[in-house]
Amino acid sequence: MSRTGSPNGENQDILSRIVTSPTILFSIILIVVYVLLSFVAQDFLNPVYSAPLVFQESLVQCNPCILMQPGWPWIPWTIVTSIFLHAGPLHLASNIFFLLIFGYVLEEQLNNRVKWMEIFFLTGIAGNLSFLAAYALVGPDAGVFGVGASGAVYGILGAAAGLKIAIILILVAGLDIFAGGGLFAHIGGMITGIIIRRLWITGAEEKISLE
Repeated sequence: MSRTGSPNGENQDILSRIVTSPTILFSIILIVVYVLLSFVAQDFLNPVYSAPLVFQESLVQCNPCILMQPGWPWIPWTIVTSIFLHAGPLHLASNIFFLLIFGYVLEEQLNNRVKWMEIFFLTGIAGNLSFLAAYALVGPDAGVFGVGASGAVYGILGAAAGLKIAIILILVAGLDIFAGGGLFAHIGGMITGIIIRRLWITGAEEKISLE
């Protein structure tokens, strides 16, 4: 006679998987933040641009044109908070899609949740700083916000796959098209991820040969 698991046991397994998998955890966080901001802005399709000014100033302020205005306060934590904000449902969905793919690969290589999260934040911040620096040099677009997890997603791609495979994936699959705007953030995040792979991920080639 077979014995089926109890609903409580299944729920605990699901919760355990969410807690132990940073890929799933951060994907859920991105969705929850988007839904909450959509309610605040009363706009599901474009919540960042419809959000009240106080939110744009304190959370979304990764905009070089606005930041360079005289008297405009620099709020440093926006280079972190803007990682969790997205311009629209397609932007969010594409980032989560690729995060689920490459996030799991990096989990298998690292087997360390803390390092995975460190890579997510470091590459996301590096992507935002690259975005700000590039647009400050070439001339920013006042209508562009540096929001989204694309820099972190590309960083995880670089850390998981390495330089050769990352370039091949981008060229063949057109990841830069589907991952939203912010080319400079993508490049900055991916380069940072590749550097981190060289410095942190030892023995990765034995676990999965990607280079």
